[in-house]
Amino acid sequence: MKVVVTTKDFCEEAKHYLESEGFEVALRNRLGIGAGAPDDILYPVVEDANAIIAGTETYRPELLTRLSNLKLISRNGIGYDAINLDALRKEGIGLTRTKGFVEGAVAEQVMAYILYFARRVDLQSADMHDHSWNSRLMPGAKNRTLGLIGFGGIGTEVAKRAVPFGMKVIYFCRHPNPADDAAYGVQSVSMEELLKESDYVVAAVPLTDQTFHLFNEECIAQMKAGSVLINIARGPVVDEEALAQALASGHLGGCAVDVFPKEPCTDSVLTRYSNALLTPHSATSTAENSKATNFAAANNLVNYLKKDIDAKYVVVQGTRY
Repeated sequence: MKVVVTTKDFCEEAKHYLESEGFEVALRNRLGIGAGAPDDILYPVVEDANAIIAGTETYRPELLTRLSNLKLISRNGIGYDAINLDALRKEGIGLTRTKGFVEGAVAEQVMAYILYFARRVDLQSADMHDHSWNSRLMPGAKNRTLGLIGFGGIGTEVAKRAVPFGMKVIYFCRHPNPADDAAYGVQSVSMEELLKESDYVVAAVPLTDQTFHLFNEECIAQMKAGSVLINIARGPVVDEEALAQALASGHLGGCAVDVFPKEPCTDSVLTRYSNALLTPHSATSTAENSKATNFAAANNLVNYLKKDIDAKYVVVQGTRY
């Protein structure tokens, strides 16, 4: 049975594990395939797969219909908005994800973004390299308000790191749990209040019809003047043009963006702005986390095909085995 690996940075140890379980493994993860990849680019990569260990690439109904030998997509990550679930069910293809493995690494990167804007050690280091002793007065993170849009696995992990920094953490989600407030030292508020009060706003929601361009011109206009918008969710959650306008006008003090509508992305409109901190969908990319999720995705594949997988990792139960 052939496993095609499209996710980036798949480790040799996970490859050897799959081979020890009797799978033929084809590494096709250095082809620049990401979110929004067209079918004619992706199909030749996965056409012979019985199972795929997938990254962020898009699986549309037309493509899934053509993959007659595909039994499972094992997503190396937690988001699955790029995969058409109705088509999976129609074709009998299963879908799993590595829930519980990536949230901590993403939260760590969110804190890196916050500390970048809070202290700007890059500017201070640049001064020193320029032989200039210039102690800059920075805003700091303590007593600043962090607003989380979405309070699932990533949101809670961010809160666990931000509260010890002395930040006030507020959040908005559709189904708040009062027990979370005491457990994480946070407060549930309305979205309007969050946008008005927060110095940093983090988009941590899945991409759905309801969250597409959630951060549009109207929403961004409600944000506190000088605040920073952080997007580690999915690119289309934020309207890039509206965000660019808010940076150009000075309404926002900056942004940090790790996800883009189409990936790889090297021509974002946000590259025009020095206060836009941009990273190449790298929030999960730590050596420890990469190895853990590689093995988790491989384990999900093996256990799913053995019909012995924990249900919490299954998004769609297929019928092909």
